[in-house]
Amino acid sequence: MLSIDFSELRREAYSEFESANYGRSAELLAQLSEIIGDDAKLLNDMAVALFKSGRTSEALSRFRQAFEVQARTSFLISDNLTEVLNELLSSDKKNIDDSSHLSNTYCPVCKSANKGFKPIPEFYLRNFEIYGFEHFEKGEMTPRESYLCSVCGASDRERLYAHWILMMLVRGEIDKRINIMHFAPESGLSGWIKSLGFENYATSDYTMSGVDYHSDLMDLPFDDNSIDFFICSHVLEHVEDDRAALQELFRVTRRGGLGILMVPIVSGLEAIDEDPCESDVAERWRRFGQDDHVRLYNRVGFLERICEAGFKVKTLDVSYFGLATFESLGLKSESVLYIVNR
Repeated sequence: MLSIDFSELRREAYSEFESANYGRSAELLAQLSEIIGDDAKLLNDMAVALFKSGRTSEALSRFRQAFEVQARTSFLISDNLTEVLNELLSSDKKNIDDSSHLSNTYCPVCKSANKGFKPIPEFYLRNFEIYGFEHFEKGEMTPRESYLCSVCGASDRERLYAHWILMMLVRGEIDKRINIMHFAPESGLSGWIKSLGFENYATSDYTMSGVDYHSDLMDLPFDDNSIDFFICSHVLEHVEDDRAALQELFRVTRRGGLGILMVPIVSGLEAIDEDPCESDVAERWRRFGQDDHVRLYNRVGFLERICEAGFKVKTLDVSYFGLATFESLGLKSESVLYIVNR
């Protein structure tokens, strides 16, 4: 019974938050906290909801409580509290008006705050309409209005990867001496990772120029158990045999190693739709949403193939990161980060 109450209560609390009913959201989150006990991310979301509803004193109390529960979880709690205090100290008003809120947008790749995001380019929307692709709004990620950082162009998923990597560094769960392989590296994210000072970071792609290795994901030139951490984002939908590629990723990852493994996933799709032999551009756009894709994934099918290769997988969603983080990063509430480990 508790699991049912927990699920329904959490869904309602975040729904009220998204509808800007912050007072009601805070009340539901408080009830949720009574059921599951103290949790830093939950307390942080509660504090944000309280602050946005004008209950500043209670918000500060919840922030302090969140610090006491788990001060090292991420930069999120300290950043939010700092911003609340700065806003209070700099305000000429005795009371913060109802429109006051925390940073609306943040991109960890370029560290820009309140610069906003850009929508998905019209090129894609136009082709979705021309070729009849029906699944765009149903994707777990790729928000229509907040797809790209307005400053550096980092996509929603790149912003999420950067945030998670920072969390892992703060917690000490990864360090800068590990061997990292970045497949099909996004330029902004790749540059950001290099700027962090990782000692053994390398890039790989089949055709891309400027990478360290030119390699086929289905036949990698790397030794067994040679990679501590990899990023393979939106690559598997391009390769002829994704099962072979997954087996290769498993082979080269050391025991205990981690990976960010992401593909376009459509919510509600019954099964993976794929045809590596399909060469018609119009048909690829219609079925897969891009002319160089050969499959479109559903969540169950993707998880099954990951596990078939031997990986264990964690699905990190809004309940893991907190709604305040999802809002500031410009993510859809349905967004999920898939972390695999061997």
